[in-house]
Amino acid sequence: MLTTKLRKNGLIKILTILGAITVPLLNIQQAANADNASSQVTVTVPTLNVRESADISSKIISRVHQGDTFEIIQKRNDWDQIKLVNNKTGWVNDSYIAPADKTVGTINTFSLNVRERPSVSSSVVGYLKSGTKITIHLEQAGWAKIVSPSGLSGWVNERYIAKDTPSSPDTQPVAQTAKKNTGNTTKIAKASDGPPTTSSNQTALMSNNQRSLKGKTIVLDPGHGGKDNGTKSIAGTPEKSLNLPTVEVVKQKLEAAGAQVILTRTNDTYIPLEQRADVANQNHADAFISFHYNWSNDPLVNGITDFYYQKSSNSLAAAILNQVANETKLTNLGTRFNNLGVLRNNKQPATLIELGFLSNQQDNSIVESTHFRNNVAQGIYLGLLDYFQSK
Repeated sequence: MLTTKLRKNGLIKILTILGAITVPLLNIQQAANADNASSQVTVTVPTLNVRESADISSKIISRVHQGDTFEIIQKRNDWDQIKLVNNKTGWVNDSYIAPADKTVGTINTFSLNVRERPSVSSSVVGYLKSGTKITIHLEQAGWAKIVSPSGLSGWVNERYIAKDTPSSPDTQPVAQTAKKNTGNTTKIAKASDGPPTTSSNQTALMSNNQRSLKGKTIVLDPGHGGKDNGTKSIAGTPEKSLNLPTVEVVKQKLEAAGAQVILTRTNDTYIPLEQRADVANQNHADAFISFHYNWSNDPLVNGITDFYYQKSSNSLAAAILNQVANETKLTNLGTRFNNLGVLRNNKQPATLIELGFLSNQQDNSIVESTHFRNNVAQGIYLGLLDYFQSK
């Protein structure tokens, strides 16, 4: 009897000890799981450095911008590890981010491409019709990662999403089409990354005082492309992938003002310089503008400049540079003569603009933002108005 009691007491003590150990361990595990739980945050400052590790002295690997939304992977003291494009990760200080709820939106253009990655050169995986309700999971550099009710997932240009509050799941049907491969380019029928230019779209994009460019043919040349990457930003972004998104915003601005706009390339394709100039020559363009970003071995050099070859194009270059510098607030380095092939072979009024130095921390921190591209577009528009009025 005594032996049995002792055994029972011993067992109770053992269970008590194990319980005392197990409960804290469970609490620790739960705390760890809660700390590492996936959540989303939005950037609250104009530009935020993303670092290699959770330390202010760590290497800067990227920069994100106000309004961009990211998934948090884990927390460490005052730092959050976030998931970037292409599944890369980096650390940001949590003083400059805020919790973000998932956003519901509606497609507000006739037909919108859904792409595999946040780039106009990325493969199209389907398209969404106007009125389709979608859920926005991430926002980055003018792109939104979305999921439709049918399960279609990918990146879309966020300019064509009207954000609203979560509501009924009733949606318009989603149309997906099979990919049609032509070389390295994937095409989807009846879809684009933005709305067709109509009178209603023009009204929406034009301000009350916007003057017309009707009757003018403008050729816009996104520099580099394909095998030609151009230079690279401090964060490693190739110049070619900055030129095209900038030009697309400018195109919409000019089309809204009534201009006929022609692009020398519409995707990540290599186009020889002579062919770029020929686009302007063959279409008898009223103006040709080539878009680039600059680089210098001196990281302190900053600002924007543009070039001309024919003396008669100097006035075009000056008008555009002055207005773009005024709108972007970057340093105006002036217009210069340059024997560049894309200008030399051009019989039309032509200029090549360098939109800031990717080697300069100040310039590089803003040139990838939607706000900057909108300012460039406004400057190009005003510069063309000044140029045509002076003729």
